[in-house]
Amino acid sequence: MKKDLRYAFSMIEIIFVIMVLGIVASIGSSIIAKVFDTYISQKAISTSSIKTEIAAMQIANRLGYAAPWTIVAKNPANPFNDFVCFIDYPETADDIHTAFEWIGVDGDSFEAASTPGWSGYCDINKSDRSQCPTPGSGINISQAIINNLSGGGVNFTTASFAGSKPAVFFKVGDYNNITKYHPSCIGLVAGSTGCAIRTYGIAGIDPKLTFANNDPKIRAEQYALSWSAYAIVPENYRDINGDGTNDVYDLRLYYNYQPWEGERYTNGSSALLLNNVSSFKLTQSDNTIRFKICVQQPIGSANITPITLCKEKAVIR
Repeated sequence: MKKDLRYAFSMIEIIFVIMVLGIVASIGSSIIAKVFDTYISQKAISTSSIKTEIAAMQIANRLGYAAPWTIVAKNPANPFNDFVCFIDYPETADDIHTAFEWIGVDGDSFEAASTPGWSGYCDINKSDRSQCPTPGSGINISQAIINNLSGGGVNFTTASFAGSKPAVFFKVGDYNNITKYHPSCIGLVAGSTGCAIRTYGIAGIDPKLTFANNDPKIRAEQYALSWSAYAIVPENYRDINGDGTNDVYDLRLYYNYQPWEGERYTNGSSALLLNNVSSFKLTQSDNTIRFKICVQQPIGSANITPITLCKEKAVIR
């Protein structure tokens, strides 16, 4: 009987093949690890970029309606006694005054309909210390929008000064011949509310604004209406890289409160703007407001240095 002989791999050949496979596997795993690391980094950059851009747009939109003389930088630990008024010092770059507050013009009811809720025009010839006709206004529109946005907390059209009312600011630098418009006289900082003009609106064929205070005041043809102040406040400081030092914090937006009624931002509603913020700076030059916001995005393990990403915007009013 004839037998067929079949040859197998020798031990040396098997060892060689195993070595080659090991080398290929190590190279492949290294490539895969690098691809994965790149993916994680790019995802972290993309995520932080989107979140920061959305927060920056929200801040820019609100600052676009800020009354220029109202912006204040505050020390969150003592916000009503340790502050910097931008009308006096247009730039702050310290690490103490990190909360920012301002009065916002009511752009929502001004632009929400073809007939604005308040026209921004005062008929000076028919005005006096107690009232101002405002032709072209749809007072009921403002009432509906302000009522919805404030959760019913601000009443614009009831002919009474009981409860929370909007405030009106004439577009001049001085409240009267003695007092200039300033954060200290509208309740934003420790001081008074002497230059705040609380108001309610009367709808009808000849709409008008009625003022709470009957004292002498400079009236101008243009005015702005406000129902809320806004504050951006750093909170929840924490350490994310394990070095024992607080690196980041949450940035929270406060709204729906009226300083001219004696309220502070802690009396208002709030929403989280952005977390893992490492820096937020704001400066003002005339009618241009610039701010820069930086965030840190953790990547995987705490041993890996987080990615830092910054956004900067200029708001021209």
